[in-house]
Amino acid sequence: MPRFNRDIKERVQLTLPLAFTRPEDPLLGATLVGILVKDGQAKVDDAVLHGRSDVERGIRFSGSPEGLAPEERWSVVFVAMKKGPEGLLYHGASWAPLWIDRPGRRGYRDIARSVNCMSDAIAGLVELGELDAADRRAVAEVLRERGRDVWSRTPDGTRRLLGEDLLRPE
Repeated sequence: MPRFNRDIKERVQLTLPLAFTRPEDPLLGATLVGILVKDGQAKVDDAVLHGRSDVERGIRFSGSPEGLAPEERWSVVFVAMKKGPEGLLYHGASWAPLWIDRPGRRGYRDIARSVNCMSDAIAGLVELGELDAADRRAVAEVLRERGRDVWSRTPDGTRRLLGEDLLRPE
């Protein structure tokens, strides 16, 4: 075997895992889901977790909305799923704004707020208060349709905060 391949193999074995298995850490064991919301329509797009969704592609982002004509106002909702005693459930959700000026190929997003929103969702907080009713309904519908069994296992208080009261009856 060439020396180069042996070096790579040795380095791979020395790398640290991404998450440590400490059961006392409440932030471990969560899965994040990214949802893009605009005008009462929502879609799951996990590429938004890394800033690589179709909506964001080709846009140069800045940390300030100054001088930006926001043509499109999107909301990015980060939803955390955790394993409960009976299976997966929705644990927390938080949102961050995303403005895009498509003709100018420019946009605004607050990276620090997005990271904090992801952490809040993993910690079990549900903070969707600034989303309007149509957007909250769209998020709740997407989550319910994505996994009805997950939705049914989610605690009632969390489902209410996610917008269960806005859903149309089944």
